[in-house]
Amino acid sequence: MAEPAMKPVDLDEVTASLASAGHPWVSGQTSMTILTEQDRRMRLGVALPSEPDTDRLIAAASDLASPTDALSASSVGAPASFDARNVGGANYTTPVKDQGSCGSCVAFGTVATMETTAAFTRGAPNFDPDLSEAHLFYVHGKSDGATCATGWLPSRAFTFCQNVGVTFEDYFPYTPGNTGGASLNADWPNRLARVTSYKNLTGNPAAIKEHISTHGAVSACFVVYQDFFSYRTGVYRHLTGASAGGHCVSLVGYDDALGCWIAKNSWSTGWGDGGHFKIGYGQCGIETWEVHGADAVSLRMWTGQTKVIGCYHASSARSGWVYVENRGWLKVTAANDSAHELMLTDLVASKVGNRPVNLFENGGTVEISHVY
Repeated sequence: MAEPAMKPVDLDEVTASLASAGHPWVSGQTSMTILTEQDRRMRLGVALPSEPDTDRLIAAASDLASPTDALSASSVGAPASFDARNVGGANYTTPVKDQGSCGSCVAFGTVATMETTAAFTRGAPNFDPDLSEAHLFYVHGKSDGATCATGWLPSRAFTFCQNVGVTFEDYFPYTPGNTGGASLNADWPNRLARVTSYKNLTGNPAAIKEHISTHGAVSACFVVYQDFFSYRTGVYRHLTGASAGGHCVSLVGYDDALGCWIAKNSWSTGWGDGGHFKIGYGQCGIETWEVHGADAVSLRMWTGQTKVIGCYHASSARSGWVYVENRGWLKVTAANDSAHELMLTDLVASKVGNRPVNLFENGGTVEISHVY
């Protein structure tokens, strides 16, 4: 892979290019432009393919940006626009994070996608799972040869998230390069999120929109050019500057009227629009390079104090379900009929009495319950 030219971002050049193009987006000083060029590139983390392959994926994305009915959201029955940050007034995304000086963007883009999917598919906008990028990158990524200097690929990250899963931030807190010296909590198998299955949506914009609108988010890679570091707001389109490397983010929405994707980045809230950005369809290989979406996220964990909002029981044995605040419907499980009935009775009583509960959730089921 040829090393990109090391010419840094030139804000005056970006400003002039934006003026000549009619100001399609707004640039300025950001948390990235104040860094040295080497530090900026350390905050990427997806190795660019060979130059001919990079040119091909960018050209393929550009071709897909041509407006056709086949590429629109309506072609797959999806809404013309979607933003997981505002679905009927509800926000299903988690707070913007900062990967710092480590090429761990793949872990952040993958985890952000899992977090949004976990909340959106449960209809739980107040659910913030806060998963561990450190577990994904410093354990799974390390076993796969990934380092802060080399970066990783989402296809590999999603494989680990499906086959093993990732724990939560409090069980392995993230610092760049793990300089904080944290280690993985030994109890991590009992506090775990796992992708049940995932789809490779690369090169199919209509399918990407359909997946985002039904699952909340996908992860995507794109080529970062120097002008992108100075992005503040608007719909980004590359205007000037050489490529700096590859980057992975989470796409949490789109807008066919504006012709753009809505993305959550991992460069802190001091970059972009509070850490988010819009990027035009067909820009920088965004649709044609490693786009993946989780179908569902299974959880194994204690819920912490919460409430039972609804209950259901069919005529057959062991058919009890409870609707749990910020979790959705969970099936009540037990070793035998009497244990099932006892647990369900306690959970119904908690609902009637408005009493808090703490449940051990495992893959959509309640295995243990404490009623207070």
